[in-house]
Amino acid sequence: MRNKKLLKITSLLGAVSLLVLTLSGCAVKAEDSKDEQLSSDNVILTETGEVLEKEKSTPKTTQTPEPMNTPKQTAPPENLTPDMSLITEPAQEQVVTHEDPVEPQGNNLQLVFLGDSIFDTYRDGTGIPYRTAVQCEADVYNLAIGGTCAAVDADDPLGTEEWASRSLVGVVKAIAREIPTDIFVNDEVKKILDNPNVDFTNTDYFIVEYGTNDFFSSVPLDSEGEVFNLKTYAGALRYAAMTLKAVAPDATIILCSPAYARFFDGTWMIGDGNSVNNGQGTLFNYAGICQYVAKSQNALFFNAYEDLGIDGYTADEYLEDGVHLSDSGRQLYADALAKMILDYDKTKNN
Repeated sequence: MRNKKLLKITSLLGAVSLLVLTLSGCAVKAEDSKDEQLSSDNVILTETGEVLEKEKSTPKTTQTPEPMNTPKQTAPPENLTPDMSLITEPAQEQVVTHEDPVEPQGNNLQLVFLGDSIFDTYRDGTGIPYRTAVQCEADVYNLAIGGTCAAVDADDPLGTEEWASRSLVGVVKAIAREIPTDIFVNDEVKKILDNPNVDFTNTDYFIVEYGTNDFFSSVPLDSEGEVFNLKTYAGALRYAAMTLKAVAPDATIILCSPAYARFFDGTWMIGDGNSVNNGQGTLFNYAGICQYVAKSQNALFFNAYEDLGIDGYTADEYLEDGVHLSDSGRQLYADALAKMILDYDKTKNN
């Protein structure tokens, strides 16, 4: 009996030992598992031993700050004032033959042209003065000088004895015999000015065309309170109209505005006569001042800027380089000018 009890106790102790070892092993495994779970970013081990999955968090993203609002690019405003030094002023080689007369031809009408390269460059039978005179059957004297302005340069003296300006004002002074012709020694006009057979008092029409070079030179449009300021575009035109009328009281003065033009920097077009502002105004503004002066001086106004049909759509046909007229452009100009003269002459003689 005693042996049976001892055997039961021994078995019981063995079972307890086995249970302890089993539980110890489980505890170790649980502890290892717990360590693994705790080190995991995906699960949570509760105090009761329950394993829970973490809520999946959305990875934080670094937000790039929105750029500051940049003003939208807009089209350049009209009357843009560029650096005028960027604009390449087209140069032309003068073409001279004997077709532009320097002697009286005995026709009933006498036309005298004053202007810049628009009138001066082609003295070969294709220029505006010659073509106009042919249609009007008139004697013609071309006193235009390429590259000149209507106004006297800002630095030029105004005294008669020291006069050096070959501008419109200078040519008019030479016609009125107020200055010698020495300053025109390199110009075709000297031959006419010095010709004793040319009588400017018999002139029927003085045709005056300036403005484009005044624009390129940024000549002031006008001067408030100084209507005969010779260093402004309007002042020079007023002086010319008044003086020419004094030379030939029966003559009609025609003031021609500058024609439409496009401006380039040598490669690209910068703008045109409507948009480019030289700091004084646009070329269109110079045309407007010419019209204003014509009205105030009882002169005829030839609107070359608007009435010839030369614009951005037709410029390639009528302009050689954006400024100077092509052969078809010169013919267009001469046709319109001759028509004005002939139409007016009919009413003038009636």
